[in-house]
Amino acid sequence: MSITSEFDFTSVPSCSECSEAKVRSTVGHLISRILPKKITNERRKDFRYPYPHLVYLTPIDAAGQPLNELTTVVVGKNITERGIDFFHREPLPYRRVILTLESEDGTRASVVTDLLWTRFTRQGWYDNGGRFLHVLSQNGPDSLSA
Repeated sequence: MSITSEFDFTSVPSCSECSEAKVRSTVGHLISRILPKKITNERRKDFRYPYPHLVYLTPIDAAGQPLNELTTVVVGKNITERGIDFFHREPLPYRRVILTLESEDGTRASVVTDLLWTRFTRQGWYDNGGRFLHVLSQNGPDSLSA
C-alpha cells in the first residue's frame, strides 16, 4: 500500500471548527500510550516528551486542501500536548501540514499543524517545529479521534 492511498484526506476544516481541548486530549492520550510515566524537571510551560517515532506528513496548500500525493515521512524529536518538533531531509515550503502520529499499538491521530520555525542542522537535516491546531476525524477502530 502506498503512503498516498493510506492517507487520503478529503478536506481540512477551518480553525474556527477546532477545539484546543480536543487537540490536547487526543495528543495527551497518544503520549500516554507511548510514555505512560511523566518525567519531571521541565522548565517550559508545556511538558516536552521525547518522541523518536516516524510521523506521516501531508502538506496543505494555500487554499487549505491536503496534498495527499505529497505525503512523506518525517522523524519525530519532541512532543507536547500543544505541538511537536521533528526532523526532515528537505526544507518544507508549506506553512500548514497534517501530521499523523502513531503509538506502538497502532493507535493514530491526525492533527493539522501550523509550522512555526525551522533550523538547519550541522548534520544536513532540517529541525522543524509547529503548533497543533485541530484533530481530524478518521474512520476506523485505531483512531483516537473517531
